[in-house]
Amino acid sequence: MISVVIPLYNKEKSIRATLESVLAQSYTDYEVIVVDDGSTDNSANVVRDIIAKIDDRCIDNRWTLISQANAGVSAARNAGIMAANGEYVAFLDGDDLWEKDFLKELVRLMQDYPGKSIYGLGYVRIYGDVVPEEGSDVYYRGVTNWNWKTMTYSGSSSCINKEDAIELGLFDTRMTHGEDVDLWWRLLLRNGGACYTKPYVYYRQDAENCATHINIPLEKFIPYYIDKYEDARVKNKEFRKFFDQEMIYRLYPFLFDRRYRKEARRLAAKLDYSQLKISMRFRMLCPHLYRIYLQIKNRQSHAIG
Repeated sequence: MISVVIPLYNKEKSIRATLESVLAQSYTDYEVIVVDDGSTDNSANVVRDIIAKIDDRCIDNRWTLISQANAGVSAARNAGIMAANGEYVAFLDGDDLWEKDFLKELVRLMQDYPGKSIYGLGYVRIYGDVVPEEGSDVYYRGVTNWNWKTMTYSGSSSCINKEDAIELGLFDTRMTHGEDVDLWWRLLLRNGGACYTKPYVYYRQDAENCATHINIPLEKFIPYYIDKYEDARVKNKEFRKFFDQEMIYRLYPFLFDRRYRKEARRLAAKLDYSQLKISMRFRMLCPHLYRIYLQIKNRQSHAIG
C-alpha cells in the first residue's frame, strides 16, 4: 500500500479536483491522509464532504483528515508521514492533479528499480485548465544521477521511503522554500532514486495561496543551510559539483538585496568553483556586471531571432 499525503492550507477552490484525481487512480491499493494546516477558509469542510461521499472501493477508513494549527507545509507533510501506514509515501499538493495512471506507473517504477529512497514521475506546469501538449516523445526512465535533466522530483510527483525519511529527520521545518528538494537530495544521497520523466502530474501555477508568489527570506531558503551538506560535498565530488551550481543559481538574486547581500556573499564563499565554469565565479564576484552581460546577450539573441 502507498500512503498519499496531501498538505492543505486555504485551497477550497482546488482541493476537490485534487482529491478527485486521486479517486480516479487506476491503482487502488492506497490510503489518503489530508493534513489541514490551520486553513482559515472552507478547505477542511470540502474534504469532509468528499470523504463522506467516497464510493465503496475506498474501504477500511483509508481516507483521513488530520487538523493542526498552522505550522507550514513541512510540518504538515511531516505529520502525514508519521501517520502513514504504507512503506512508501507519495505527496500531492492541494492544488495539483494526477493522471489516472500516476500511482500505477509509480509502482511499476518501484518494481523495476527496488530499494531506492525516492521515486518520481514527470510533471508539467499548467495555468487554469489549459494543459500543454506533450513536448517530447523521448523520456528518461531509470536510476537518477546528478544530471538535473533526469531529476523529475517535485512536491506532487515524488514518492519516498518512509523509514529513510524518518531516519534523515523528515522535512526541515526551518525552510519555507526549497524544503522539498532538501529532503529529495538527502534521500538520493542515502539509497539513490529512480524516475520516469514522462508527465503524469499537472502542477498548477495559478492556484490560490501559491508558494511561488511569496518573497523568500534568505534564512528560510535552502542556500542558508549549505553546512548541512558539508560531509556529502566532501565525499561525493559529483554531488558537490551539482549542489554548488544549484546554490549559485539560488544565491545570485540575493546579491542585489541590501538586506541579504553580505550573508549571500558569506554563503557563496563556502562553494567550490574549481569544477564549475568561469562564468559561475564571475556571476558571484561581479553580479552587476554579470547582469549587464546577460542583458546584452539577450538583446543579441532577440536581434538574431
